[in-house]
Amino acid sequence: MAGQTIKYSLEHYRKSGVSEEAFMKWFQEHHLTHAVPLMKKYGITKYAVHYRDAQLCAAFQTELDKSRPGWVTSQADLVLEYWMPSLSCLKTLVEDPEWIEKAIKGQEDWVDMSRSTIHLGPDVTYLENGTIANI
Repeated sequence: MAGQTIKYSLEHYRKSGVSEEAFMKWFQEHHLTHAVPLMKKYGITKYAVHYRDAQLCAAFQTELDKSRPGWVTSQADLVLEYWMPSLSCLKTLVEDPEWIEKAIKGQEDWVDMSRSTIHLGPDVTYLENGTIANI
């Protein structure tokens, strides 16, 4: 795995009773403003957020039911994606007092942490900008 970029993906679900609008406002105006500069400080090389579109997911689920019965679209409100050269980047980030005191402070009021899931491993691109790679 040496030399490969590690991708850490985290699914977050809104806490019950929190509106989608309030959740997104907290995430974009509070969490991101504190979190992203710290990510940069600790060597996270890329950070992207996948926002769930409920209407798109419902429409796609109808098609999915026909072609892949039993498969379901994720109900997570956010998928946070971090790319880094080493897990030590993530370890030092989450141990930083500023991360704890500012970036994630109060998240238990917004995020149902009991439902969050993580996917972790090397990120290998096989098709990018129409070009096949790494095959």
